[in-house]
Amino acid sequence: MQASLPGKADGQQSALGHCERASSHLWNSLNMSSGVSSAVLSSMMQLLACDLLLSLRTSLWQKQASSSQALGETYHASASELTGFQRDLGSLRKLAHGFRPAYRKVFLHEATVRLMAGASPTRTHQLLEHSLRRRTAQSSKQGEVDTLPGQRERATAILLACRHLPLSFLSSPGQQAVLLAEAARTLEKVGDKRSCNDCQQLIVKLSGGTALAAS
Repeated sequence: MQASLPGKADGQQSALGHCERASSHLWNSLNMSSGVSSAVLSSMMQLLACDLLLSLRTSLWQKQASSSQALGETYHASASELTGFQRDLGSLRKLAHGFRPAYRKVFLHEATVRLMAGASPTRTHQLLEHSLRRRTAQSSKQGEVDTLPGQRERATAILLACRHLPLSFLSSPGQQAVLLAEAARTLEKVGDKRSCNDCQQLIVKLSGGTALAAS
């Protein structure tokens, strides 16, 4: 078991290294002027890249956090992890100024970086609430990059809240299970099998009376 740990650490650092290089290219892209005819397409690609980077950084952090929780410990992201996340979050904010589909993702990732840093849960909960507000699925409009606008952010916010917020910020176990089941269906639709499985595991823990949230 111990022999496998260095390999996992090396894989984590390698993934973060790729994130840093991609992050630099993204920032350069955002600071380059482009023709009006290609502005929407460029923004869509930049949003896709930015959201992917932030989601990958979140996934890497959650793997570390889950390992620590299994040992009864609390894991907060390192300074370098937070710096990288903040840089990509800055890219997302910059993109959101002129591209509305990016705006709704800002609240979710702002909440995530607070969870990573172990910041006060009150403001984190408020940020997650922006994504938790139910949005009806509408047909995609010009410039939309999701087939279910806002629904993936809502599903991810549910998962983050149930996994990381203190119990005092959460609803009853029964209500949590209903929300997690909704989140699992959405995440399955968009092809995020890992997060869907995480929701299902939390539902199982809830049914067994196991506390889900970090204290």
